[in-house]
Amino acid sequence: MDRGRSRMRWWVAVLLAVAATGARAQTADEAELKAAYLLNFAMFVEWPGDETGTFNICQYGSDTLGSGASALARRTLHGRPIAVHKVTEKNMAGCDLLFIPAADQARIRDLTYGLRGSHVLTVSDAHDAARQGAAIGLAIHERRIVFEVNVAEARRNRLVISAKLLRLAQSVLDAP
Repeated sequence: MDRGRSRMRWWVAVLLAVAATGARAQTADEAELKAAYLLNFAMFVEWPGDETGTFNICQYGSDTLGSGASALARRTLHGRPIAVHKVTEKNMAGCDLLFIPAADQARIRDLTYGLRGSHVLTVSDAHDAARQGAAIGLAIHERRIVFEVNVAEARRNRLVISAKLLRLAQSVLDAP
């Protein structure tokens, strides 16, 4: 078995294990879990075009990833070093993945609409985020983190989400 497949299986196992753990309030542990989910989501998404340089994970608004952001910045993704940035609407250029925290739920539709066609994976932990335009919405359901995927939104940004990730989703939306 080649190293890539072995690593992918390991990450799927980690994602499943993380999904089985409980999480309540926004704690350091929850922030680190969300950061781990962001990394795992990115591992199962294909971006078009040039995949060189830094992989940029951007946080819109407040810093809800906390220590999880530091952990991400020490990792690589597909051989690319990861950088984590706090951004506003004015400086989102260069983001590969944009995390929109629940505190900014009112901005999801505008932000995702403004990013259409930009090759940015949008992820949020706001209520019904995937139904509001995020490609992936995180939620806590029965004391565990679950997620839903809006494949229509991912397609609008020319992203391909792996069937392996779609199988792990609580729900898959394909709405316009």
